[in-house]
Amino acid sequence: MSSKIIPLFSDGNSYIYFHNQLDRLIIVNSEGITKLVNLNDLDSQPISIDTKSNVTSLAINGNKLAITTLDGYAELIDLDKKESVGELYRTALPLRDLKFINQGNRILCGGDDNQLTIVDLANNNNVTNLEIPDQLLNISYDQAGELSAISLSNGSVEIYSVFNEKLNLLHTLNNVLNPKIFASMDKIDYEENEEELFTSKTQWTNDGKYLILPSVNNEIQVYERENWEKIKTFKVDSKIVDFNLNYKKLAVLTKNVYKAFNFDTGKILHEDDFDLKEEALPLNIEWENKSSILIGTTYGDVLRLRNVIKDDTERSSAVNNLFLDDAEESDLEENDNEKHDDVNDREEVDQLHKKRLFIDDEDDFDNSILDEDDDTPNGYSNGHSNGHFNGHTNGYSIGHKRQKSTTPQPSFTTTSAPTKIIPYSPGSTPFVTLGESSDRRYLTMNNIGYAWIVINKDKTTNNSITVSFFDRSINNEYHFTDLQNFDLASMNHKCIILSESSKGIIFYKSHNNINDNGLESWEKKIPLLEKEYITSIAITNSKSNNNTIIVGTNFGYLRFFNQFGLCLNIIKTNPVVTIAASSNNTIFVINQLTNNVYSYSIIDIMQDYKYIQQNSVIPLKEITKGSTLNLIKGIFFNEFNDPCVVSGSDDTLLILQSWRETGNAKWIPILNCFKKITEYGTNENKKNWSCWPLGLINDNLNCLILKNNNKFPGFPLPLPIEIEIEIPIKIGNEENDEQEEEELFVRSLTMGKILNDTLINFEEEEPQDQESDEIMSKLQNYSMIFDKSLLKLFGESCKHSNLNKAFSIVKLIKTDKALSAALKISERMEFLNLASKIGQLREQLLIDLNDNDSD
Repeated sequence: MSSKIIPLFSDGNSYIYFHNQLDRLIIVNSEGITKLVNLNDLDSQPISIDTKSNVTSLAINGNKLAITTLDGYAELIDLDKKESVGELYRTALPLRDLKFINQGNRILCGGDDNQLTIVDLANNNNVTNLEIPDQLLNISYDQAGELSAISLSNGSVEIYSVFNEKLNLLHTLNNVLNPKIFASMDKIDYEENEEELFTSKTQWTNDGKYLILPSVNNEIQVYERENWEKIKTFKVDSKIVDFNLNYKKLAVLTKNVYKAFNFDTGKILHEDDFDLKEEALPLNIEWENKSSILIGTTYGDVLRLRNVIKDDTERSSAVNNLFLDDAEESDLEENDNEKHDDVNDREEVDQLHKKRLFIDDEDDFDNSILDEDDDTPNGYSNGHSNGHFNGHTNGYSIGHKRQKSTTPQPSFTTTSAPTKIIPYSPGSTPFVTLGESSDRRYLTMNNIGYAWIVINKDKTTNNSITVSFFDRSINNEYHFTDLQNFDLASMNHKCIILSESSKGIIFYKSHNNINDNGLESWEKKIPLLEKEYITSIAITNSKSNNNTIIVGTNFGYLRFFNQFGLCLNIIKTNPVVTIAASSNNTIFVINQLTNNVYSYSIIDIMQDYKYIQQNSVIPLKEITKGSTLNLIKGIFFNEFNDPCVVSGSDDTLLILQSWRETGNAKWIPILNCFKKITEYGTNENKKNWSCWPLGLINDNLNCLILKNNNKFPGFPLPLPIEIEIEIPIKIGNEENDEQEEEELFVRSLTMGKILNDTLINFEEEEPQDQESDEIMSKLQNYSMIFDKSLLKLFGESCKHSNLNKAFSIVKLIKTDKALSAALKISERMEFLNLASKIGQLREQLLIDLNDNDSD
């Protein structure tokens, strides 16, 4: 090992970042100068750029450098032009950290004003602020999962999804950091405010599976993103100034010592002290390469420690390491390629369906889900100095052609390896064995009917598909020979479409042999890229003959065909998990962003494939390994074309409210299926029952009741039943008038809002009078239930002399008739003061109504 002090500044705090793409050390000094240094030629003159002083953090994205300052500035620097682009944002209080996100299109920053600020670089530096609970200390970014971890002054870390325009808080790790308040306001002084020296930053591993943070008791802790459980700890002897994970090596810096750990095994690879100028302090630690370390310091210097670790150290890692080494990754890719090539062998695909909708075993994922052109450069380095600095690169240089880095790749990938997507149709089930001769499974199921396939093990006998209907008066059951081994299906009132996912084959068949257009069936093969396969198909259910077929793949391609097989459009999205189609030609698509992170989009085909909602986070979660439940238990539209989902993890029916307004959609839980079916556990005879959802009609879930601990519908199929929705606010099934009325109140309010959104949309589209009358009738019914439930709650509160609560309830009433009834109740019970207040509410209501009429 050799050490060398690089004295490029005579004073000031030098925050460092090693830029692998530029092969330059970037030193941002608090005195207002940034230098780009060629470490291979230290005798050459470094490039100097004038920047703002009193720097608190830096971040890198390709050829862009961004910094924050104590004066509240966020500044952008062009490293190609070697000049400042200008101020991005200014706040009155100090900014403490910032990060590039979303491929460098936006910047997150924040500081002492309890706000998280988003600067949209692609939209004229438009600024959006989000309130957070405390002062912001640090920001880290996971480009694999589009997540940001926000360190707060109170010791908590908040995890946000940054995939959408609006940030979504996903989880909070409470009290995991040492609480800290920055006292330096004019100039950072680590001697006077020593606590500011010690880090509170976090760092994501390159695949986004794990979050690393400096916890209490001088520990580096690692949390698994899937369930936010702590899985390992690295211990040092004194307070942590900085840490940095790169190339499976974790470097930890204290005031006098640095340690390097094998991140997989926890083994200490190297430990040493270091010498700085008198009174100088270390600020942040960076990896120059796999074996050499750089340390930024106060008083301007940079310490270079070369060859502190041998390159071949990692070879000794255990086979069962937390992360795969290079050789293992190579083997895994070969195995995955072989497995995917074998998808043409239906026996393997059948086995995948028998297991579960998604493979939970990490050894079975398929990296081909991600596009080949989505490769990212070798692992970024979070070079954070002292609890307020954490710079890293977020991809390729802006305005430059992507090139693969020649620097050796880290052994863990920069993109999270998602769980392999198994081809899935709504309502489909795993195979069940019917003796030694055949296997059978449902290909799809909905309110209309269902289709199942029989796979004959005798290769001389053809397979068959049967299509059946719940209403036999409309269509008759039929079956036909399957020559392709179809594994995907979707059906409407008029036809069924099927697909063989690995070959890219789409098959259309009319229920009535010949449909209204004189077409019986057709077959089409879509082009697939290497390792691409179909993951889901759907067909709209319009009353007209203008239905559209949608085909999605693991590479994220959405293709649209008319009923004759003519391709109408193609859209590139994220990997497609499943698709549902409505009767008004809108489609609901669920995409996989990364491992256990999913989004949804709503596309209006008739409005030139307009995105009504795009890549919004959906609350779905893969369940515990070994379970046979699906990620998605049900997905469909209700009769007014509102998207609905039943999650396999919690068995709760969700309906999407306000989805026609971009950015305002929200998922509303309207029924916990399991609790309703089992009567909240009060009926011993029903404790092993479960429900298989088919659709939502008139506030009732149409479903199958499964008994005897069955998780999937069997053969024969039970008859569907309807279960009234119930907002999950009740704590049991016992008789409780107040609990019942409160649920009715929330239900009528919730469903009324959803239906009102539909009515407004229908009025804009000039619907048929019959549809408008139906909606108005339902709205009036909700209004009646709303008032009735509130009056009962009001009466119960008066009965128990809880007059404050009674008045809070009566203020929710919006009709004079109901207010008049509440007034009579209060007068009859001789609550005269309450009656007087209700009288005032009636008077104000009449004034408001008259004002509205005059308008």
